[in-house]
Amino acid sequence: MAQQTRVAIELVLALDSSASVDRLEFQQQLDGLSLAFRDPDVLQAVENLQPMGVAIAVLQWGAPGETRIVLPFIHLESARDAKAFGFRIGLVRRWLRASSTSIGTAIDDSRLLIEGNDFDGDRRIIDVSGDGPDNSGVDLQASRQRARAAGITINGLPIMADQQDLDIYYRDRVIIGPDAFIQPARDFEDYVRAIREKLLKELRPLAS
Repeated sequence: MAQQTRVAIELVLALDSSASVDRLEFQQQLDGLSLAFRDPDVLQAVENLQPMGVAIAVLQWGAPGETRIVLPFIHLESARDAKAFGFRIGLVRRWLRASSTSIGTAIDDSRLLIEGNDFDGDRRIIDVSGDGPDNSGVDLQASRQRARAAGITINGLPIMADQQDLDIYYRDRVIIGPDAFIQPARDFEDYVRAIREKLLKELRPLAS
């Protein structure tokens, strides 16, 4: 196996592409991410991770077998790299409208992406965004424990457009690991604010 590149953080951004998310709502997730990586505070957060930087990947998830890696791991070492990453996110298009909501699948596929990449992060994070509870596929609690055993923290961004107690579900049933947290969004329009705030917490320097 080739030598891995050391980074401060490995981060998978897992976006909900399940049947409950319509075309506009999925686009709002992409637009929110793209805008976040042009935000001055997020750009500074990436700069603050020098010299190691952060490796970030983006995937779409739904039912088992419907995960799609839309941006493989990319090493961001500067604000310029982060801006370019935001531009690339802006070019992404939804590849399908998945049939169900399998958060366990999102976690398992994100973990495998972390375990099989070319980076070695001091912190390893899966960032799951979604608008509903797990309703199909692999056992969610087993998936959470597999991630924890691999040294991966799962954070959650519940989008509470249709279910106002989804933040409680994500807090109790989804997130796991050291310093795990949720950053709720009131609806898909609020995703822009929520993902920015979430990234600022996740991209903090290692000593903090």
